[in-house]
Amino acid sequence: MRGTASVATLLFCLTFGDAEAQTIYRLQPGDVLQVWIAQEPELAREVVIAPDGWLSFPLAGHVKGVGLSVPELEGQLLERLKQYFNDAPNLTIMLRPNAQHQPLIYVTGEVVTPGEYPYRANMTVLHGVSVAGGLYRTAMLAADQDRSVVVRREVEHSQKQLTELKARITRLEVELRGERSLGTPEVLAADRALAQEQSLLNARMEALDMQEKAQHQGNELSERTAVALQEQIDTVSKRIDLGRRRLQSITNLIAKGGAEGSQQAVQEGIIAELEGQVSRLMSEMATAERTRIAEVARYDAARQDRQTQLLIELNAARREQEDTAARLADSTSIMGIYGENAAANEERQRRVIGYHILRSVDGQTQELRASETTPIMPGDLLRVLYGDPDHTAVTPDIQALTAATGSIAVNPMTTAAR
Repeated sequence: MRGTASVATLLFCLTFGDAEAQTIYRLQPGDVLQVWIAQEPELAREVVIAPDGWLSFPLAGHVKGVGLSVPELEGQLLERLKQYFNDAPNLTIMLRPNAQHQPLIYVTGEVVTPGEYPYRANMTVLHGVSVAGGLYRTAMLAADQDRSVVVRREVEHSQKQLTELKARITRLEVELRGERSLGTPEVLAADRALAQEQSLLNARMEALDMQEKAQHQGNELSERTAVALQEQIDTVSKRIDLGRRRLQSITNLIAKGGAEGSQQAVQEGIIAELEGQVSRLMSEMATAERTRIAEVARYDAARQDRQTQLLIELNAARREQEDTAARLADSTSIMGIYGENAAANEERQRRVIGYHILRSVDGQTQELRASETTPIMPGDLLRVLYGDPDHTAVTPDIQALTAATGSIAVNPMTTAAR
């Protein structure tokens, strides 16, 4: 029986262990998550699941994380963040272990960094606000601050792109006119983009000069060839005239019986050969002329193609300039929305601050008004709000509750679980 019981116990443990290993961990309030985005290292941070089960992340806003697994939360954040990136964001979430289960407090509302923080003895509301980064004194939400970083980069990129496009358009216009300078040395020294386009223009004009030089040399060679061929044709033509006069003399001698007919045939052969040379020379001359004309036409076509390509590039640059200017206007307008309310920000800083503590007593959650000097207990949630006219008043309830709970022992395990 004891052996059977031992085997049963072992099987129970193995079965329970397998089931436990297969259980997916679900996020709970108080869990700390480390979040990284490869494309935007500045957005890497730790986020805490608040007691109400929600968490906040830049650009994504508020997300309910309680009850989700880490992969499920990754999926929700990816879905919300993908609209801000050209490519799918490379996002990683890691659950930070909390083996010590130390007592915690939670701070939310108008503070710089809402979240959970370790409880220390004799903490007050002011201590809680301090560890959360102090009061939030900006007119923008946290998500807007991170979004403004992205928009500011878009503005800077568009401004740089417009400067480069302006220099490119100037270079294309100058190149179309056949000019070689984009400005004085002083102007080029003051404008880096224009100086780069000047370097490109110099290289392109140098290549054009080499083409023109090659074309000029080809024309000179064609002209010299044509002159040489014409000289040869003239020389052979003179020999043909001389041969014909000799043929006439031989013909006269044959009529008088002073020469043989074979001499006439030889002279006629010489004349025919010379005439063949003239024909070949004229053919070569015609071929050379056709080659020269074709080369000139090819060069002219290349110049025309170059002009056409310059016009295409110029029109494309102007369209890109218009699109970039429109994007810059939109981004500048968005930045204006972020920054136009400076007066409202000052007004907000002058508004009064109210402090409220959510405290669990005997299983009941109570929300109580507090002041900066009100003690905080482990597990308290401190909510900081603007616009509470009675923020300086400590109600008898909170005083009594603080006195009543000041000596209550708080279970760190229970506090950490909350």
